[in-house]
Amino acid sequence: MTEAGDIEGAGIGTAIVSYMEPHPGSELEFNRWYERDHFPAAVLAGPGAYAGQRFVATRRCKIERPPGDLFGDPGTGSYLSVAWLLPGAQPAWDAWIGPQMEMLRREDRMFAGRDHLHTAVYDFVWEARAAGAPPSCVALDDGATGLVAVAITGDDTAAEGWANDLAGEGIPLVVGLRRQRLLVSVLGEPAPHLLILAFVDGDVLDVWRRRAVPALATLRGEFGFASPFFATVPGTDTYADQL
Repeated sequence: MTEAGDIEGAGIGTAIVSYMEPHPGSELEFNRWYERDHFPAAVLAGPGAYAGQRFVATRRCKIERPPGDLFGDPGTGSYLSVAWLLPGAQPAWDAWIGPQMEMLRREDRMFAGRDHLHTAVYDFVWEARAAGAPPSCVALDDGATGLVAVAITGDDTAAEGWANDLAGEGIPLVVGLRRQRLLVSVLGEPAPHLLILAFVDGDVLDVWRRRAVPALATLRGEFGFASPFFATVPGTDTYADQL
């Protein structure tokens, strides 16, 4: 619920979500390339993109994942990046990305040492906020320590109510995104799904075990993916040796 005097901000029209796995031995180079070149140059520089954040699943995170193969083997898949676009901006971003990628290829600014598991455009559907939580439009700038990502492939009609129950201690904000279309994946087209991003404040794995895991057991509808992620630490290689 919006408190008196709140300004909800520009809002989220769409999100660009990318999920990647660096090849063994390329972890440091991938992290630096994606953070310092590709994410800003091939995502955030596009029209209407106004916020972005990267997250990483270490070995400890992957061990916690329940079975589910929506995005491939749950034992792989390390880096998740999320970018918000303004409402109505997706067509301009779509027109921009093709020529931009061609320019990056000409300048030899691509990186072969990774598997591109999933990149897609998602429509913003809803948010669930605990008392005092910021609106979703600033979630990627708010210093979340990590997130819990859940992809529902079955009946998701009860998902918003489930997210409202989840929002609370350790999880101030939950965002629901519906997959609009796939951009690129070595795995092919995944099943239609609702992607839920629960932003974590505090110890990521503790919040996952105490709050997310019990909540997943009550989730109506099948989920094809669920995982905790740590927020990356910009300008560092933190976690790159723990994949």
